[in-house]
Amino acid sequence: MKKLLGLFGFLALFVMPVAAQDTPAPPQDQAPTAPTEPVRVKHTYPTPKAEVSVGFTYRTFYAPGVTIGMKGGYASYDYNFFRWLGVEGEVLGVNGTLKTPNVPPDSINIFTAMAGPRIYPFGHHKLTPFGHFLYGAGIDATAIPPFSGYGGNTSEIVVHAWQAGGGLDYNRWSHWGIRLFEFDYGSAKFLGKGISGQGSKRISFGVVYRFGEK
Repeated sequence: MKKLLGLFGFLALFVMPVAAQDTPAPPQDQAPTAPTEPVRVKHTYPTPKAEVSVGFTYRTFYAPGVTIGMKGGYASYDYNFFRWLGVEGEVLGVNGTLKTPNVPPDSINIFTAMAGPRIYPFGHHKLTPFGHFLYGAGIDATAIPPFSGYGGNTSEIVVHAWQAGGGLDYNRWSHWGIRLFEFDYGSAKFLGKGISGQGSKRISFGVVYRFGEK
């Protein structure tokens, strides 16, 4: 019996170190990993196939001794051949009043229809600047009211016209944008080619609708 107890005691002394080696060590605390930031996807602005813009225009016509401020609107269509180049057509109509002492004021109506290249120096982005040069025709339709027994009448003058300038579009939505401003200088010799110093300045604001993709 004593020999049997001694044998069990010997086996216990042998098994305990082996079991201690097989016992897994308690897990150690790991340093928390830093949260990963979401990957930002850069928004791209493709070149639209075409765009239409309409809006308000304030135009001044000036000549030696004459300055007329006129209000109205414009509508333009632009077709893009490349990311940086398109062709534009525009129509404009404004109205103003020419006041002369002791005479009823004349109603001045100016209409232009022009076309030409439009250039996007930086392509199309959220803010898109552009420049253009347009050439075409200008019409001056002046309405003279009755005065001192004379009946009123309307006269029309058609001349060559051009304008150069540019603007800035804010493309806030996928198709719709805002024309923040457009400034142009132009010339149409409604008073005759022999009179120098005739010109016009205009500033416009409006909305832009883009469709298609190049």
